[in-house]
Amino acid sequence: MSLLHRFKTARSLSFSAAASKALRLGRRTLAGVWGQALYGRRCTYVELGAAARQGRAPEIPAGILKPIRDSLAAAAGNALAHRFDLLGSGLTRVAHGMQCAGFEGARYDAVTKAPDVSPGNRARSRNIRALIGPGYHPIDWQIDFKSGYRWPESQWFKAVRFGHLPGVDIKVPWELARLQHLPQLALAYILALSEEAGFQPPKAYQDEFCNQALDFLAANPPGFGVNWASAMDVAIRAANLVLAMDMFAKHGAEFDDAFKQEFAAGILAHGRHVFANLEWGAHVRANHFLADIAGLLFVAAHLEPAPETENWLMFATGQLIGEVERQFTPDGANFEASTCYHRLSAEMAAYGAALILGLDGSERFPPWFFPRLERMAQFMVDATKPNRRVVQIGDTDSGRFFKLCPLRGESEDVLDCRATVAAINGLFSRKDLAAFSGPSAEVESVMTAGLSGWTKVESCAPAAAGAVTGAVPSTIPKGREVVIELPGVLKDLKAAAYPDFGLFIWRSRRFFLSVRSGPVGQEGNGGHAHNDPLAVELNIDGEDWLADPGSYVYTPSPGKRNAYRSVLAHTGPRLGVREPARLDLGMFRLEDAAKAQCLRFDEAGFVGVHYGFGAPVYRTVTLEKDHLIIADSIGDAERFVVGGAPALRELFPCSHPFSPGYGEISSSS
Repeated sequence: MSLLHRFKTARSLSFSAAASKALRLGRRTLAGVWGQALYGRRCTYVELGAAARQGRAPEIPAGILKPIRDSLAAAAGNALAHRFDLLGSGLTRVAHGMQCAGFEGARYDAVTKAPDVSPGNRARSRNIRALIGPGYHPIDWQIDFKSGYRWPESQWFKAVRFGHLPGVDIKVPWELARLQHLPQLALAYILALSEEAGFQPPKAYQDEFCNQALDFLAANPPGFGVNWASAMDVAIRAANLVLAMDMFAKHGAEFDDAFKQEFAAGILAHGRHVFANLEWGAHVRANHFLADIAGLLFVAAHLEPAPETENWLMFATGQLIGEVERQFTPDGANFEASTCYHRLSAEMAAYGAALILGLDGSERFPPWFFPRLERMAQFMVDATKPNRRVVQIGDTDSGRFFKLCPLRGESEDVLDCRATVAAINGLFSRKDLAAFSGPSAEVESVMTAGLSGWTKVESCAPAAAGAVTGAVPSTIPKGREVVIELPGVLKDLKAAAYPDFGLFIWRSRRFFLSVRSGPVGQEGNGGHAHNDPLAVELNIDGEDWLADPGSYVYTPSPGKRNAYRSVLAHTGPRLGVREPARLDLGMFRLEDAAKAQCLRFDEAGFVGVHYGFGAPVYRTVTLEKDHLIIADSIGDAERFVVGGAPALRELFPCSHPFSPGYGEISSSS
């Protein structure tokens, strides 16, 4: 089945893309064989002796957690029971020998044999596991608990395969192993200390934190297994371990010396692995490298100063500033052509900057840095629809740096950006950003403010541009025209333009309209872009009349991956089934063949063009008193008048179900 899956995948690629993929696979295979031979019988754990400095996390007043008390109680209760809802899995108890439902028709039988770490690490692993308290049931950290496929824990990280079997998703164990539920256990501990109803005794949350940390370290020796295959995920895991530990300690939790020694050694191992495997590329580097350096900052800030960790701190500080300049345009938008990757990268920038402020003050930052950080928050505010969901542009992989506050029940809505806006606003204290985030996300503001040493940066970022002027042809060919009747809706509109990103927005209390017209991102690589030139999203009174369906999944289903990237999944102009850019260059590659441009944008409308079908294709958007008009230069010269969402969707059909997050499917938007 593996060979058949690879053959089908190769057939979907161009010859050059398939050859490049084969070359990368060959190199990785050789590196894996070499690493397995070299380290298989060595102990890769770090020797005990590392120690932590005083934690950087601030004290969190229990009162600010009350708006999310119930959701925190539920989330922490699930973590205690080892139940996780990640990447569309549904609430699932993860344990060794579990049977999984399968994914997209592919299901793999669970491995029932006992976990088996590499020979050189067995003795230390047993010693770590001996520290786990009684009654604890180990988590299977190596399983894709959607499909049931399991990676061996004794395999060197460079030998780990992914995308090799249908339905198998390496992101599932990676997501669990980010350990982003551990800071939520610390928040539950704080509420339990204040004797809030619905919580277990405080020690239950502290013990679970210790046991899960030890369980992970025992089952995942440094460099071995699926959870060391991505430096980004190693870095995010380290940051969450550090933040959780600091939060527990800040609120009076005491830990025995044996745990503290193993924990510090584990954090040092994480830092060494990330630094040795930085995801830096001379031509393409993006959120992965940003995560690497943000995680290194938390590792270096946690451990006692030493030449090695001080070098990481200086390196990561300089790189964070440099990557923010490179990965975010002056108007604050991210360069990856994805609103959800904007959110992920903005979180890493905000938390990294807060930590640097708390350690070294503001003198390390150039004058442009904080205005750009502030605009990152404004971008998310402007791109959020009345239903509190951000417009989906490009890929959505549900990635986060921290998940401190579940805002909608025990699970998160990854399209709700209020927590990230709150984290950035912890450094600025803008009243409008605080009103947007609301009291439910206040813990994020307190966290970044505390990490920064309560430093406040002066607000200095102007609003996004409200108009773009350019040369519009005197005559645009007439094609299909759609008139949308919206009596009483188009009042008090505000316009916001992000031309570097390629997003143009009109919004009010009842109305949201956006047009996508810009580059594919990643400096032309287009790794997270879709074939969406001149696509629109429309939301009226909180209901999505037209919405981008999202991304769904990556490697488990190359066919679904391309289906959700296709122009047929978007509301841009269509020419039969032709794509404005090829989809056979690789799963994370999209050429900027369309070269979409905004020719004019203001409160009254928009004119844009793209060249993905050869000849210029124009789309004009006009906002009148009670009408919204979308006119294209291709298609039959027909005029349609509609007054509701169902009729409008028939004119802009999408056969793919709405995906509100990675791996998730919703019956409606």
